[in-house]
Amino acid sequence: MSEYLSKEEIRKWRSSLERITLEEYAARLGKVIQEEKHDDSLVDSVMLRSLSSMSVDTYMPKTEKIQSLAIKSFNKEKEITAVKKVVKPAVKKDETIKNKQIKEKEIKNKEQSKIKPQKKQEKQQKSVFSFKKTLTAREQLVFDHFLANKNTIVYAKDLAKILELPRDYVYKYIKNLRSKLNEDILHNADNGGYLLKV
Repeated sequence: MSEYLSKEEIRKWRSSLERITLEEYAARLGKVIQEEKHDDSLVDSVMLRSLSSMSVDTYMPKTEKIQSLAIKSFNKEKEITAVKKVVKPAVKKDETIKNKQIKEKEIKNKEQSKIKPQKKQEKQQKSVFSFKKTLTAREQLVFDHFLANKNTIVYAKDLAKILELPRDYVYKYIKNLRSKLNEDILHNADNGGYLLKV
């Protein structure tokens, strides 16, 4: 029996659930860890000299470099945000409240201006058109635009401007509108676009 740990014993130590060091494991078995064998080759002697000549300050593992850079950048970011907070002009609370109230009034006015024409057209629509289900707000906008431009070609780009959406999203509302209409009055135009035939 040898006095050094074998590879098999080292494997058992690695697979064990105990959290002990290899030295403790070897001591428990009454053995010693075998140290690395040293060769007197030319490569080893050159490498040892080059490692010993390097100062500890110049050599840093990558992980330490990354950590030190991260800490430096974090500290720099703190300084920048502190300077921005100091430079930022103080706004009075009354001014911010007034600005919010003005914005809310503008939004309400826009919503009311959109709602008023819809109510008038809903009365017209109910008398002429019938739906299987109620329309959503955006579907109602699309239908109102079709109604305003009946018997003329309406393109998806025009509807996208009205809905303030990308053109790709408009087709969903057209499809839903077709499915909710009782009559088949919304048709594809020959050169692209859509046509509400009344």
